[in-house]
Amino acid sequence: MKKMLLTAALCLFACSTAKVLNAGDIYGYVYDANKKALPAVEISTQDNTASYSGQSSGSGHYSLSLKVGTYTLCYEKKGYQTQTNDISLKMNETKYIELVVMDVSQNPEETLIPKKLD
Repeated sequence: MKKMLLTAALCLFACSTAKVLNAGDIYGYVYDANKKALPAVEISTQDNTASYSGQSSGSGHYSLSLKVGTYTLCYEKKGYQTQTNDISLKMNETKYIELVVMDVSQNPEETLIPKKLD
């Protein structure tokens, strides 16, 4: 019985500690210049102790759980210009990031069109 109570107490402590580490959530959508959803965009950021990342879904939706603080979000997808967005997040805050529109890259080496082999 004591072993069960100790295990339950440790589980509760671990769960409460994990919730404190991630203090808030951000979410938003990523689109191209034609207002079409962009899937598989890598969204990443970091603070002094950790890195956070995720990918946009088929509908362009993404979300990240972060600690309290100020961040620069980086949106990257091959063939598109990298975008950044500065945000601040408070404890227990859920923040919607305005639509992020990514333009096609002007660098031909980054495009997704395969080069014709002669």
